[in-house]
Amino acid sequence: MKRSIVLVAAVASFGAFGCAGQKPTPTASPTPTASSNSAMAQTASYVVRKGDCLWSIAGKSSVLGDPFRWPLLFKANRDQIVDPDFIQVDQDLSYRTDYSASEIADAVHKAEATPTYHRHKRRKVLPIQY
Repeated sequence: MKRSIVLVAAVASFGAFGCAGQKPTPTASPTPTASSNSAMAQTASYVVRKGDCLWSIAGKSSVLGDPFRWPLLFKANRDQIVDPDFIQVDQDLSYRTDYSASEIADAVHKAEATPTYHRHKRRKVLPIQY
């Protein structure tokens, strides 16, 4: 029950703010491009479109399939994302496709612990440690 309440609150609080661009527009969900490397884990990527935010990207069935897994996207792309509330159109986000159960549980816990979104400038210090 707590998770569904948090989900409703998070979706309601995100609105168009905290997402790439100002007004979300309905678009077809792109499919991630998978690449393999025998020495590394399986990875995929997603190119940010106008109206996307980490929450909505993670929730796509073609990406992570659960919006509460957005901290996995953030952590995988710390080299190009300083604040998870600010992503840019055309950013190419890469992520692993083989997260362990403990990594997923940790991401969900962090997503649930993240304070409600309020419009702000980019932060150098985040409210929790991702």
